[in-house]
Amino acid sequence: MLVVGLVFVSRFGFLPANFSPVGTLGFFSKSLWPLMLVTLGFDLLRGGHYPGFLWTYGGFLMYWLMGLVARKTTLFGSRDGRGGVIKRQLFLLPMASLLFFLLSNFGVWLNWYPRTVEGLVTCYTLALPFYRNTLMGDVAFGGIVLVVKLVLNQKFNFIAFVSTLKIACQNKLS
Repeated sequence: MLVVGLVFVSRFGFLPANFSPVGTLGFFSKSLWPLMLVTLGFDLLRGGHYPGFLWTYGGFLMYWLMGLVARKTTLFGSRDGRGGVIKRQLFLLPMASLLFFLLSNFGVWLNWYPRTVEGLVTCYTLALPFYRNTLMGDVAFGGIVLVVKLVLNQKFNFIAFVSTLKIACQNKLS
């Protein structure tokens, strides 16, 4: 819950626009609840419901779905091996960023731009700086999560190795 609280607080303008840990929270959460709590809670508190907001929520949902795919499939490697999961996460987190960009800005186009090809191109073109920040935030915060997971995994592997070695030495001495 501490992480959810920190992600929630980060939405109050402490970071550059769209440079946020929200997508990373959704991507790495096994449950949809933390993402829903942060997005809905913030929007209810700050009045974030606007025409097209459901498209933005659909974009946030893509983070959770891509994270689920990364954990559950055998795409790019064995589901049982951590290396396969990490490879999928490295590929699918930026993919989730792209899907968020495409869906959320589709909602912007539908509600604020002419429904023409020119309006669509203008909408996505003007949104590119926000996509850059979204992608950079996802890579930065997702990278932190992956590094922490790898360090913890290595620490536990080392502890297991030392425990096994200790048991082997005790058996040899007895």
